[in-house]
Amino acid sequence: MLGVAKKNIVLIMADDIAYDNNFGAYGARESWTPRLDQLAKEGITFDHAYSTPKCTPSRVKIMTGRSGIRNYIGFGKLAASEVTFAHMLKKAGYKTHVAGKWQLDDKGGTATNAAGFDTWFLWNTKLGRGSRYWEPDFDVNGKRVVYGKDDYGPDLCVDSILEFIGNNKGEPFFAYYPMLLAHGPFETTPDSEARDRKNPQKNFEDMVKYMDKCVGRIVDGLQEMGLAENTVLLFCTDNGTNRVLTYESFGEVVDGKKGVPHDRGTHSPLIVYAPDTVPAGARCADIIDFSDVLPTLAEIGNAKLPDVELDGRSFWPQCVGKEGNPREWIFQYYWPKEWSWIPAELGEKELIWVHNQSYKLHGNGLFYDIVNDREELNPIPLERMTSEQRDLYEKFKEAIKTMPETNLEYQKNGGRGAS
Repeated sequence: MLGVAKKNIVLIMADDIAYDNNFGAYGARESWTPRLDQLAKEGITFDHAYSTPKCTPSRVKIMTGRSGIRNYIGFGKLAASEVTFAHMLKKAGYKTHVAGKWQLDDKGGTATNAAGFDTWFLWNTKLGRGSRYWEPDFDVNGKRVVYGKDDYGPDLCVDSILEFIGNNKGEPFFAYYPMLLAHGPFETTPDSEARDRKNPQKNFEDMVKYMDKCVGRIVDGLQEMGLAENTVLLFCTDNGTNRVLTYESFGEVVDGKKGVPHDRGTHSPLIVYAPDTVPAGARCADIIDFSDVLPTLAEIGNAKLPDVELDGRSFWPQCVGKEGNPREWIFQYYWPKEWSWIPAELGEKELIWVHNQSYKLHGNGLFYDIVNDREELNPIPLERMTSEQRDLYEKFKEAIKTMPETNLEYQKNGGRGAS
């Protein structure tokens, strides 16, 4: 399907940016992301891709292809028993590297050297947990390195990825870049006019622009090394925008919904760029779940899927202009870290829901039109549903029954607040 040579893979996941937060490819009147907008013009843009509302569960899900109801063990942890996409691709002959934010090796979690990566350059491991931006503190292949006051962490991560690619351009490689940007603290970037920590809103804008610049550096590096035509680059984000920030979304000013199980807490951009392989300027309305990334990478890399119960399905056929096997719905599981962020009507226990592009059913029976009610303020009562809505309501109820009833780790740890 992909020819004799395996495709190289670069997976980039930005931190804390919703799909409608000034991405020109997603309709923003003021775009902060010209490089990503160009990738969308030269690749495919997915309009309905979904992460989870928070960083750790998104990282666990994207790396394992499994719903959190099966394998989430708490904030800052990846179960050591889990098979990651790095394990899978390494078995298929790929060199593997990760640079950026880890946050998965707290008590009972998995260290990078056990997660399938040959090399790494990471912030937030047991070794490197100081600053992530200026004068950063990194775990470099098992050695703690603290850089100088004029060194900027995101630049160092990109340097690490480009060095890895350059060292392995003669064989298939997988580079995973879980970005530091644009998570708080909201500090200035090397392109900011002055170093001023007192304006988080302006600094965040600068950080998103610099995030886009970092993506552009990787694309430029691939092109300069003659690797772009044999590389698939995927870009997404791990959850919505920080709740202390505001931004313009489709003509209205909104606040961030990171950590909240709403559309703006989980709706992620997804852009796939692969010159001469992915049709330029394509858009896809199919619904995509973060669990779909692992099987997609398996199909790109001709890798054998892990011998575990997976929840994802490949969307690579859609990337290359085929119909594929589109989902009718996705199932979401959320064990919140901050319960104060959760709408009271959803209760005080682990949260589950099923939705498609238009409607959403929570496990407690609340049913919403998420196109016209993105804040989920007006549940539709059963007696007021149209026949189409009632059919979806029943279908979503059955979909919930196809998944486990509860996360065993959640129950073992006493439920609410345990993570």
